[in-house]
Parts: sequence; C-alpha cells; structure tokens
Amino acid sequence: MSDQNKSIKIHDRPVVVAGATGQQGGAVARRLLARGHAVRALTRDPSKPAAKTLEAAGAEVAEADLSDRASLDAALKGAGAVFSVQDFLEAGVEAERQMGFTLTDAVGAAGVGHIVYSGASTMDRNTGAPHLDSKWQIEQRVRALEIPWTVFRPAAFMDNWAWDRQSIERDGEITLPLRPDTPYRQVAVTDIAAMAVTALERPDVWAGQIAPLAGDVATPPEIAGAFSRVMGREIRYQQMSWDACLAAQGEDLMLMYRYFDDFGMDGTPEYLRRWHPEALTFEAFLRAAGWGEPATGG
Repeated sequence: MSDQNKSIKIHDRPVVVAGATGQQGGAVARRLLARGHAVRALTRDPSKPAAKTLEAAGAEVAEADLSDRASLDAALKGAGAVFSVQDFLEAGVEAERQMGFTLTDAVGAAGVGHIVYSGASTMDRNTGAPHLDSKWQIEQRVRALEIPWTVFRPAAFMDNWAWDRQSIERDGEITLPLRPDTPYRQVAVTDIAAMAVTALERPDVWAGQIAPLAGDVATPPEIAGAFSRVMGREIRYQQMSWDACLAAQGEDLMLMYRYFDDFGMDGTPEYLRRWHPEALTFEAFLRAAGWGEPATGG
C-alpha cells in the first residue's frame, strides 16, 4: 500500500455519512469503520436491516431526514466531517436538489471540518439531463461553503448491472441506447467509497479538489465481451432505440445517455488507479460480484 493510502486517523469526531443505507453511503460507512473511524450513519428509518447491520458493525445510527433541517442540525452536532450523496431515483430530481441544498447548508452552519460530495460524471457540462443539472447545482452550493470540500464525479455504476441480471441471463444480451463505438465509462461503488475515504483521511491533499472517477472504459460490445468471458456463454450487445430507452427508463436517463453518446463521459482508469491501485476493471468487478455463478431467487 502506498504512503498516501495508509489509514490516517484525522478525525477524533465522527464522520457523518448521508445515505448510509444506500449503495454509496453504505460502502463509505463500511470502509470508514474498517479503517477505524467513528461513523454516524444517517437514515430516515433506523429499523432498516441495513441500518441495523451498520449499528452492529460499530456505527452510531442517527435518525435524520435530508429534507428536514432541524433533524440534520441535531445529527451534525459534534461531527468532524461529512460524506454527502443524494439519490434522484428514490426521491425525484427536485427533492434531490432540495435535500442536497439542505444538507450542505446544515454542514456549513455546524462547524464541520470537511465535506466530501459525490455527484456524477459530466454534471458540470450543461447536459440537459435534469438529474445531472441538479447535481451540478448541489456541487456549486458545496463549493461555496467556507469550509474545506472535495467533489467526486463518478461514472456509471458497475453495480447497476445487477438490475438487469435476470434479463441478461435469460436473453443472452445487454442493451443500451449507445452506438457500438461509444466509450462507456464505469466505476465500482466500492472504489467510489475508497476515494471518498481517502479524501476524508487526507483533507490536506484533497480539500478544494474535483475529480472524475472511472475504473474502466469500454464500448458496449466490449462490455458484452466481459460478460461473455465471466459467464462462460455468449452475451451479445443489442442497441436499443431512443424511443425504447425513453419508454423503459424515462426522459431524464434517456437524455443522459444521449449526451454520453454525443459528447462522452469524464474520467480515466489511470487517474483513479494513481490514488487507488486496487480499483476494479469491469471484468474483475463481474467476477467479484458473482456473475460467474447462477443467479439466485426469482
């Protein structure tokens, strides 16, 4: 392990993790705990199994709603740092924006030493995709704070292919609306967490920094090839029409993919591995996630 990635216990006070029962927040909380940090995990529902699991692992679970400033003010008391993330798929774009603003403003008023915000690739490019534009607005709010901040802009989540696992196994194909020659950038959620924790541990290096995160870049047929090698059978790439994408995924995600197809995404695997050499390629992610084994459940 390189010196820059050795665990440095910067915070005597707890690190508050938003979205702690979700993908990114949960991964950040687990990594912080594994590296010896005190974690205060925010959730609207402390009875959730994911919250109970974090509590059993040593986290302090705090009931808080990102849309409720009073609950955030209480949850942030005594905090040393904050990881901020919001999910538009759960709440909707407008609610995501307001939650991001409310948390950011509460952080600014609480005397927190550092905030790490996770947004999305290309969110600063005026893409016209509502959820990317809202994340850009939250980023600007974060960067206006008079405390140290760090912003990460992750590419598409490798983890999200799990949503399509049954159809991929059934049909032997993956579908995206992208041209076959369009490079598609992806990153594992665990690697986003690794970078977030690196920034939280090293504010002397990461304060004021903005970084895109991509662990792999491949065309859709190359992605299908990775599935084929891991699953031991042919997986084809089938390009869906924009109309089909609109019908299946909604206008917001359709506009995102259209932007990616026309103008590309941000981030290089080489940059990510400079700071996190263990970052997964897509094929390594599939193997680690068990795609070589038959899916369980209905």
